[in-house]
Amino acid sequence: MFSLSKILFLVLVIGAVWFGWRWYNRVGAVGRERLRERERRGSGKPTSTSSGGSPRVAAEDMEKCPECGAYVAPRSAVACGRPVCPYGR
Repeated sequence: MFSLSKILFLVLVIGAVWFGWRWYNRVGAVGRERLRERERRGSGKPTSTSSGGSPRVAAEDMEKCPECGAYVAPRSAVACGRPVCPYGR
C-alpha cells in the first residue's frame, strides 16, 4: 500500500511545487517593483491619474483621413503618400 519510496516521492513533489510557487511570486514581485520604479522615473509615456490613484495611459481619439479613409491619431499622423493628404504638411 504505502511504501517509503512513495512517501518520499510525494514529499519531493510537494516541496517542488512549494518552492516553485515561492519563486513564481518572487519573480512577479520583482517585476512589479521594476514597473513602479520605471513609472516613478518617467518612461516618456503620457500618463494621467484616475480617481482611484492608479496611473493610466492617456488615450487619443482617432480621426478618419478624408483622403485615404484610414484612422489616424491627429497629433502623430504621417502622410499616407497621396498628394492631397492633410497630414503630410
